[in-house]
Amino acid sequence: MERMPSIPVGRTHTGCRVMVIGLDGMTLKVLLPLAAAGKLPTFARLLQDGAHGVLRSVTNMATGPTWASFATGCRPAKHGILHDFHHHQDSYALRPTSGVDCRRAAFWEVASRAGKTVIVLNVPHTYPAEPVNGVLLAGIDAPSERVPGFAHPPDIYRKLRKTAGDYIIDCGLVSFVENGRVAEGAAAVERETEGRTRAAEHFMSDLNWDLLVVVYSLPDVWQHYYWHTLGETGESTGRDLIHGGYELMDCHLARLLEHLPADGLVVLCSDHGFGPLTGTRDHLNHWLATQGFLSYRETDQQRFVTGLASAFLYQIRQRVDFRRRQQIMASIPIVRRAVETQLRMGGINWESTQAYAALDHQELWLNLEGRQRLGCVAGGQAEPLAQQLKTALLDWRDGTTGQKHINAVHLWPYTQGRGHGHLAPDLLLEWNTSAAQQGLHPLLSGDHDPEGALIVAGPGICPGPLQSNSLIDVAPLALRGLGIAVPESMDGRVPHGLFAGRG
Repeated sequence: MERMPSIPVGRTHTGCRVMVIGLDGMTLKVLLPLAAAGKLPTFARLLQDGAHGVLRSVTNMATGPTWASFATGCRPAKHGILHDFHHHQDSYALRPTSGVDCRRAAFWEVASRAGKTVIVLNVPHTYPAEPVNGVLLAGIDAPSERVPGFAHPPDIYRKLRKTAGDYIIDCGLVSFVENGRVAEGAAAVERETEGRTRAAEHFMSDLNWDLLVVVYSLPDVWQHYYWHTLGETGESTGRDLIHGGYELMDCHLARLLEHLPADGLVVLCSDHGFGPLTGTRDHLNHWLATQGFLSYRETDQQRFVTGLASAFLYQIRQRVDFRRRQQIMASIPIVRRAVETQLRMGGINWESTQAYAALDHQELWLNLEGRQRLGCVAGGQAEPLAQQLKTALLDWRDGTTGQKHINAVHLWPYTQGRGHGHLAPDLLLEWNTSAAQQGLHPLLSGDHDPEGALIVAGPGICPGPLQSNSLIDVAPLALRGLGIAVPESMDGRVPHGLFAGRG
């Protein structure tokens, strides 16, 4: 591949074209060694000409709160998206979160209102698509590419398919991996990635654009399944797939940059980093049960219902392709809520459960009287119980190595965000990655960690390392590049010292 000329540095600017490229799960742990080995020429050029560093993620590092924080420049307590699913007071039923749950404007909406032409592709939790001055194709919270509300303008997706070919939200890699069809899964990931880049190229050629925002699922998807292979020696299919994902993105990045003028600004970022899988929701709930904080309802009827839900989901996965499953489940929301709730929390005996993990292994809820429908913890006992849980969690150690599982427990992490309808968790857990265990999940060995990545190159950018910044800083940075004032409502800031001669 022919190398492109270096991006000019050392010049200040009052506004230019800005390209913001989100790479889900990109981590400097993998990126920097590959770039140093000559495997990633486009990334290497940006690293040399621009600034880079760790980009700290937010809260539980799930898709919803991370990309909403990226979009709005606000912390989850302010924008209101706390997880990919949520439940309300007086109910344990889990509901999918979508773009309608976000309470703050995205930076491309700010740019659009300022008269800029924007192209926004595949940012999670943007469904239904809000009208913008330009084009928006919604992200993974959209049930399919053909539902009303997927695109703005409404007919743009149909026109895109006619001129640029197929475009899909999610190729359904999990279905291929579950069935051992990894090579087919790799081909599907490549088709999904190609469609994303081809759409961006089409719209950049068709519009007099000012801002491009596009999110890719690579390298996240392969790292979830094969993270454990990075430490292996000799031949490794899993390691090759992870490295291949970065190399594939290097090629697609080069194609995107061909559309960025010499005085344009490029921002590469990830929503989180990556590391070993340290726990699962079921793992945490079973520990809570051993400590007396949670009780399971072990009845024949409950086992039958749980088994039926599992069997139903298994048959659906075996017989129906991923894209069609999305459409079916979205068209029957009550079924989706019931299945998700049953699989995640169906066996819990609420009348004698004090605390539980509803969504993942990083958050806990107290089962409070007057708040949850079957709450059994009196209001006055909430804080003592939280402190008791914190002490027990920090004392939880691996039976073989003696290492503690939890490094820190934060109480009431979303105090400012209460009252918006979503029931916020009461405890946030930081797991010890050095105590990660093998075999916690039948398919997964990797998980999100807080240290994402940021690379910025363009006019006026001071090359070199960046001090640790936050995901909420991306939105102000993009607006600064466009020459638009950063709204005071944003929590983020433009990274200090990034621009030559400026703060």
